Amino acid sequence: MEFRRTLRPAAFLTVGALFLSLTACSGTTAEDAAPAAGSASPSAEEIIEMTVARGGVNLENAVLADEQGFFEDEGLDIGEMQMTGMGGAAANSAVISGEFDVAATDAVTAIRAVAEGMPIQVVAGTKSADPEYDGEVSDGIVVPPGSDIKEWTDLAGKKIGVPELGGLPHMATVTGLLENGVDLESVEFVPLPTDALVEAAAKGQVDAVFTFSIFLLSAVDSGFTRVGTGVREYLPNAPQVLWISSKEFAEENPEALKRFHAAIEQGTEYGNENTDAVRQAYHDHTELPAPFIDERMVLEPLNVEFDENGWTTLLDVMKEEGDLREDLSYEEIVWEGAR
Repeated sequence: MEFRRTLRPAAFLTVGALFLSLTACSGTTAEDAAPAAGSASPSAEEIIEMTVARGGVNLENAVLADEQGFFEDEGLDIGEMQMTGMGGAAANSAVISGEFDVAATDAVTAIRAVAEGMPIQVVAGTKSADPEYDGEVSDGIVVPPGSDIKEWTDLAGKKIGVPELGGLPHMATVTGLLENGVDLESVEFVPLPTDALVEAAAKGQVDAVFTFSIFLLSAVDSGFTRVGTGVREYLPNAPQVLWISSKEFAEENPEALKRFHAAIEQGTEYGNENTDAVRQAYHDHTELPAPFIDERMVLEPLNVEFDENGWTTLLDVMKEEGDLREDLSYEEIVWEGAR
């Protein structure tokens, strides 16, 4: 498929980035000491210190790993977990500068950073677009009440609002349009703040919008109609939210990252098995409305592991869109301990 180049996109804001606040903190470096082989319970001398910055949402595996003591069990002292600044680009800067050893970000931001030569590596996952998940879809195209747009083909000649040109919603929309035979030259993409998308459609400033999470579900509850599903269908198994470190930290501290990956994996398993704990984590650590958390929030499965085919699909789409070099590979982006 051919993708029409729009402009060089900035970092895609995930749902997590919507609720982040700028948090200043000082980081500590991980100790070099590794545990003795076969040690079942690390001694005080074997504890590795790490600084970890989670996202504002998509926080389950980190918060639960901390609250359930999984970091401690793995011999990690992460101190008080902090948050990165607004947007994925801040996470890149934070790990490169050494402010944090590991930080949460989104896949598109991480991929573009590596493509541009920034020394970061992806070290673990949080969420990927699971095509087998049969729960409610919480992202996609919606149109306001009374719209004559009923399916993808009706979007020809229309204005579509997206959170960011070049971000995951934009690319999922482009893929959906192409797969449904819509000429991209006939469509105008309009980048808008995520919290302004639905209102822009209601006022007729755009004909349709791609949105997600509370914004999509609230729009549907108020009478908007779904037209097309999103990333799960058109970019299956693509990584969405993940963890990064600097390349230097990954090379010098493989034992620390191995333990971090193990703790996050335990937090992931615990979250998938304990939905009440996940909802409580959102009550305790976000400003999302309580009724939304309890009644409408879609808890899609967490996954610390990656599907290489999902990465390949996303990389191929991004290359065709025109901003990635052709030789950029999964192996170059993802730390060997997370493949």
